[in-house]
Amino acid sequence: MPPGSEHLSAERIQAGVASRQFGRTIYCLDRVDSTNIFARRRAEQGANEGELVFAEEQTQGKGRLGRTWFSPPHLNLYFSLILRPEFGAAQASHITLMAAVALAETLECVLSDPPEIKWPNDILVRGHKLAGILTESSCEGTRIRFVILGIGVNVNVPSELMPVAIRESATSLFQVTGREFDRNHLAALLIQGLERCYKELAGAGFAALAARWERYFQLKGRPIQVQMLDQITHGTAMGIDADGALIIRDQEGVTRRVLAGDVIPLTLSPCC
Repeated sequence: MPPGSEHLSAERIQAGVASRQFGRTIYCLDRVDSTNIFARRRAEQGANEGELVFAEEQTQGKGRLGRTWFSPPHLNLYFSLILRPEFGAAQASHITLMAAVALAETLECVLSDPPEIKWPNDILVRGHKLAGILTESSCEGTRIRFVILGIGVNVNVPSELMPVAIRESATSLFQVTGREFDRNHLAALLIQGLERCYKELAGAGFAALAARWERYFQLKGRPIQVQMLDQITHGTAMGIDADGALIIRDQEGVTRRVLAGDVIPLTLSPCC
């Protein structure tokens, strides 16, 4: 049996995780509406930090800005992690940035081409989307009750099984490397990377991860377009600030903070 075709197993994933802060409780579901929805229900019921929900298939996989996440069965990784950070709600956006660093560093170990972070929540390889992050928070005033960190990684799906609408913009580890991956082993590696980076975030704030985030952010200094609903902004990407907002310099030279939106790289126009 090829390694990528094995079913997800809580026991096999746990066996590959050195630490036990994350993954002491793991659900491996055959089919679910959304791992984020399931994990939110568990969090509302008092589940501990570090509980994980994996699914072989999602019928209502959640993407950012109300989109759906393509979730074919037995090919990829779709999972959600329950977090109960002690820092305030103002720092909740740092969890997405932290997760992007953890994903990029872990996936870089199995790739020949370095991954890139596309602000705010995508991991790209060769300009194509490999993984995505969706964080959903529950807060009381300035206090975070819990955060559901949802992650999808395209692992063994071939391009011909992808919907036509995303076939040109998405990729998978199988497409990039030409080989199938053991999803249980990869899941364990990702959990370890997330725990390591989360401990750094909790201990020293995003400053401990900022330089590594910038290392994977390849759009700095490049012209971009940011689209949010019906508003489009053009400018040059300058990086992110301490709160995780994207900083751009617009065509009038004014520096702006962008809190949400789709970032589209633009090609440089010839000077003559």
